[in-house]
Amino acid sequence: MPVHRPRKSGLALVLATAFATSACVSSADNGSQQTTNQTIPVLNWALPDAPASLDYAKSYDNNSTGAIMSLVTEPLERVSSAGGFTPVLATSVKQPNATTLVYTLRSGVKFSDGAALTAQDVAWSIGHFSASTAQTSALGQDVTSADVTGPLEVTVHLGAAVPTARAGIDLTTLVEEAKYAKAHAATLGNSGTAPIGTGPYEVASETSSTVTLVRNPQYARTKPAPNKVVFTVIADDNARQLALRSGSIDGGPVTDLRAGAEWQAISGATVYPAQSLAEDFVSLDTSQAPFNDVHVRRAIAYSVDRTGIANAAFGSFATPLTGIIPAGELAGVAGSESAAAAFLAGLPKYSLNEAAAKAELAKSAYPHGFSATIQYVSDQPWEELAAESIQQNLKPLGVTITLKSVTSEQWYAQFFQHELTGINLPFEFAAGYPDPASLLGKLVGTANIGAQKLDMANWSTAAVDQAQAVVAVAGSNAARWQAAKTILSAVADQVPYIPLFTEDEVYAVRKGFAVTGSQLTQFNLSNGDWIFLVKATA
Repeated sequence: MPVHRPRKSGLALVLATAFATSACVSSADNGSQQTTNQTIPVLNWALPDAPASLDYAKSYDNNSTGAIMSLVTEPLERVSSAGGFTPVLATSVKQPNATTLVYTLRSGVKFSDGAALTAQDVAWSIGHFSASTAQTSALGQDVTSADVTGPLEVTVHLGAAVPTARAGIDLTTLVEEAKYAKAHAATLGNSGTAPIGTGPYEVASETSSTVTLVRNPQYARTKPAPNKVVFTVIADDNARQLALRSGSIDGGPVTDLRAGAEWQAISGATVYPAQSLAEDFVSLDTSQAPFNDVHVRRAIAYSVDRTGIANAAFGSFATPLTGIIPAGELAGVAGSESAAAAFLAGLPKYSLNEAAAKAELAKSAYPHGFSATIQYVSDQPWEELAAESIQQNLKPLGVTITLKSVTSEQWYAQFFQHELTGINLPFEFAAGYPDPASLLGKLVGTANIGAQKLDMANWSTAAVDQAQAVVAVAGSNAARWQAAKTILSAVADQVPYIPLFTEDEVYAVRKGFAVTGSQLTQFNLSNGDWIFLVKATA
């Protein structure tokens, strides 16, 4: 069935940060974009949705909670897209062995209430964000303990030699004042009990539609340009575009990527698109019939018009996937991104093919069809389009699909509690670090089935379990690459997941503002350096 363009709707949310490169696109009269160091009295920034909580452990969402709280509560280090580390609250990190990390902390740092940052605060925060009940534990840090081992030293012990543990801790731990957090444990992150941090801002007020930050009077390091940051929730992309045109917001995300040209046409505005490794795909719950039948899964794969959906939903702002994860996430163990890409290109592919779909279904236990539900996220502009397309393409096979709309908040709640069933459309999943342990090693395997874990397809095999155990821990690149290939080949053959595409990240700022470095990504939003990139123009 051909894919038609859907109506404008919704917004984009992400689970994990993404590595990206980008180039800015200015409107015709935006000039040379020379920035200044002048103070910005108020920066009005749009949020695509209201944060479920201001405690990142309870709301692991970079576009809302992360964007706000990374300016209030700081990471130990910032992780770059190339895998480098920049000190923030930790001045150095040592790894005496494969399962131990030793953090030396910056001295003289104070929380916004005047209390000194201590090793106890950091140890408590690491434990808080890596606890099994925390959404942030989904990144798989595998922390077994975080202990105070000196006045400004914290030692972290890991349950296994996780190659991405340091990055995982840095990406998820936004250090909070432990005394305050423990005193408000039941309500931490709710309105009126935002975590206290050491960042350049503190929370001044919060409503269901706005969060206002003001400068932290105790912050003594390099200060960002805005004196105040006001976050306003504008869920609809078109409404956000109109707000930028009117000047009621100064910047925010572009979430309906079909409208990129309209954003670029705003007088004086600058649009910043970034190629991303964040991926969208289809997941099938293999623990339940009929999806426990591989022929059913292959029939569904042959009924997905991936190219048509991508073109209609994203235009030029998406890239088809050749495997369940992009080559860039495999480059470290494969030897190069080109070597990884060559392997992915050789995997079995399932392009739209009704005859092949019917042939696969004829081999299944359901040759005359079945009934199922596709759950799609209403906040994601592409998902309803994809769900309707798959629904129509499966009709000739005798398959009846019921569509169910949920919000991103509802979807995340189901995901983190491991309650997703049927057919789902996971969106913008990405590695927190360029290593297969970050995502590939978590999407499959018996060890990754359960609450706060990522194997939503409930799928594995004995060979995949064995390979997953190799991918998930530090070791030789050759062995880990061979294990990764085993997993990738099995996923392509058994189809618990159907790869779709990676979609670009796009942000826009109005006339009078610019983003230094010509890029803004989820990476910047989650680690707090985005506010240092936003400048006034001359």
